[in-house]
Amino acid sequence: MDTSRDFRILVAEDAVSRLEKRVRVWSLPYPINKGRAMELVKRARSRVMEIKYSFLPLDMLLQSDALRDLEAVASELAKLLLPPKGVRIESIAHRLAVAEIRYCLWVLMGLRGRLGLGEENRAEYALDVIAMEVGSVEKHPRAERLWVLRVGTERFGLTVVTNVSSVKRGEVRGFAIAPPTEFFGVVSEGMLCTEPLPKELKGRRVPLDSIHHRAELINLVNSIVGRR
Repeated sequence: MDTSRDFRILVAEDAVSRLEKRVRVWSLPYPINKGRAMELVKRARSRVMEIKYSFLPLDMLLQSDALRDLEAVASELAKLLLPPKGVRIESIAHRLAVAEIRYCLWVLMGLRGRLGLGEENRAEYALDVIAMEVGSVEKHPRAERLWVLRVGTERFGLTVVTNVSSVKRGEVRGFAIAPPTEFFGVVSEGMLCTEPLPKELKGRRVPLDSIHHRAELINLVNSIVGRR
């Protein structure tokens, strides 16, 4: 397996870079142990690079110490970097920072699952596209052709800004968990990737043949990898 070019691993490498930048210029309204956080980020980078240049067969890669340690490091970083209970995140800049930290940790902790999709190096495998229920649909307060969706499963929720006007409350659709972006004062944490899906898919990874906006997803992954 050519791990050095695998989109999933390259996106994980990008996630570590994003985390490192956030920790270095920490500005969120709660303190962290910055020294320990940087130590863990460097360890995460070391593990990702070990995975990237391992060239192991997939079955061996999935059982590797490097992958197990990466998951452990990401779990510890989550405890260090995510907002403690009771802390209010109010400014757009702070909300964007927290959303990016969540995204990066999701990427690192979920690398095993994405690698488990197989040896084929497809950009569509590099981000998780999860079937989520649309809880609310509102017009964007400052952009005429945009809508703000609140989507989720029983385990987690996201805010997604889209220009697709046909989305309805109660639908289950596939959303890619993507690098967050600010759209006129609203932070979007994902990208709509499918038409309505069967309700029983909620909370599960969307099959590749159900991703209708595949070109947009591929372009997004290429932009993530290209920014390194």
